[in-house]
Amino acid sequence: MMKLIHFGCSFAVGNGVPDYVRGLKSGAYVHTGDMRDEFMRRYKMEPKEPQACGSIIADKLNFGFELVAENGASNEMIFRKALETDLNNSFVLVGFTSNNRREGLTTVKKSSHWHTWKMKAPGEVAKYKDLIFQPWKDEYKPAIEEEGQIRTVIQIIYMQNYFKSNNIPYLMFNALWNGFDLPLTRECDELLGKVDENCFYKLRGAPQDTQHGWCVERKLNVSNLDDHPNLQGQEAWAKELLPHVKAVLDAN
Repeated sequence: MMKLIHFGCSFAVGNGVPDYVRGLKSGAYVHTGDMRDEFMRRYKMEPKEPQACGSIIADKLNFGFELVAENGASNEMIFRKALETDLNNSFVLVGFTSNNRREGLTTVKKSSHWHTWKMKAPGEVAKYKDLIFQPWKDEYKPAIEEEGQIRTVIQIIYMQNYFKSNNIPYLMFNALWNGFDLPLTRECDELLGKVDENCFYKLRGAPQDTQHGWCVERKLNVSNLDDHPNLQGQEAWAKELLPHVKAVLDAN
């Protein structure tokens, strides 16, 4: 049986919020324990088991399903996990997240764990998990946004070549906007030309062409306080991607 493997961040993890719920701060865990009871009491609706577009597409195709995603994950994690995951007899779905997220290996006693962190420019406010990047002091100003774009396109190109060399069918999309419709450097623009757009849904799309923007524009997100797609949003996005998934499968 063929399997669909979905790599991504919280947009791939999904949530159990069935509809738009004004005032809900976060839909991440409303299906669990006391939060489930509180959600039902306050909003008079029952949360469902979390689903995302990957699991919905897998059901439509009668494929098995595997989720390789974490809340707050970075594209660096997606890149690393793609190399570590057994992809035999699989279709791979990749939803790229914000390029400002990075990944670092941490250790506590004898255990280790990869954590997300964010690079900040000099003068910006650094919160938890943020790092002000100023290795050249006042001599040079780091081009953080420009570098983030270039780094992400390089990750995309390497992943595409890895999948192709191993005969793995795949489809990529922007879960969150990385500005590829407005590349900030000539280097980024030239690298974008090396991406196989037959296997990347709207690579150079505007913010409203990403999973995030597409769902928010249609009010298919959790709430006015949480832009993550609700269950209706995940189902609608799956419907949007399904013909492209089928086209890739037919081509392979």
